[in-house]
Amino acid sequence: MMVMNKYLSNIATLALPILALTGGQLAYGQNLITRDEDWTAINLTVTDELVIPVYQNMQLVSLDLLTATENFCADISVDSLNSLRAAFHQSMAAWQSAQHIQFGPITYFNWNFRLQYWPDDRGTSARQLNALIASQDETVLASDVFPRQSVGVQGLPALERILFDENTLSDFQNSSYLCLLSETIARNINEISTGVSQRWVEEYRAIILDPVESGFYEGAEDLSIDFLKALQEAIAKIRDLKLLPALGESFAGARNRAAESWRSEHSLANIKSNLNSLELLFSAYTAAFYEEDVVSVASAFENLTATLVVLPDSMLLALADEEQYAQVQALHAQAEILHEALETALKNTDLYLGFNSLDGD
Repeated sequence: MMVMNKYLSNIATLALPILALTGGQLAYGQNLITRDEDWTAINLTVTDELVIPVYQNMQLVSLDLLTATENFCADISVDSLNSLRAAFHQSMAAWQSAQHIQFGPITYFNWNFRLQYWPDDRGTSARQLNALIASQDETVLASDVFPRQSVGVQGLPALERILFDENTLSDFQNSSYLCLLSETIARNINEISTGVSQRWVEEYRAIILDPVESGFYEGAEDLSIDFLKALQEAIAKIRDLKLLPALGESFAGARNRAAESWRSEHSLANIKSNLNSLELLFSAYTAAFYEEDVVSVASAFENLTATLVVLPDSMLLALADEEQYAQVQALHAQAEILHEALETALKNTDLYLGFNSLDGD
């Protein structure tokens, strides 16, 4: 029962308010969560311990990214570029830890797409970014103008395209506009991260406390369903968008550039950040499921993590080696098992998640 012990440990940390409401005993699938007060307790714990801290971290590391961009532009060198790239990795990892939350403030003002417009199957962002760089138009970079530009030139993928190229250093040395653009993008990322963090603290937490009064939800259970839907859709996204396209039809037909963050060689690092957050989110809601379903989902998480941990951060490296390619295939199969286990667990409850944005319906 090592898997269960791991999740019981997480529950002990995340669900203390629930224990207080239920007389100090936490069961599984015994209709424990039947009152809005109980759902609210879980939702509030998730908000205070898993959501707000992640967004606050995004705010902090995006400020570090802006500072690193400014420092690089003040002294363009190999060392300052390496520092800037390291700051970029930290910002992307912070975003990946929150990427599954596709409701609430992150959806205001198109913030989610402005932070990361991906996948971009038609290469629209590349064309728009190249056109912007070719134009050398500084008026577009004004603080009141840039947020209204295409999402393809605003966020982390745009900055990644600029920073992770074999000619990055010489390109910056030969173009002052690249510095202006990079600083503008980094500032935009920080402003969005700050806005999302502040609105969760100042506005959306109140909705968590009283979802009915807010007018957004019919009850606290409906709000919990948004969190559980975020969990299920994120696993489907890992399976269908982050792994399957890159695998191609065979080792010889692997499509490296279909991977997320392939330029910065952190495609699999992104998934590691995703899974860490998703496991914690699931562990916070285990009281909603039958014990055998908790064990099944927990085991699927554990197997997926065990395969992922031995792989490099770079999908490019993994897909270049036939043995590691097979491990990425196994990773995809295990993501499918995890998705099915969670889907079964949800079907065994009275929770109805409704439309899945990845279904394509």
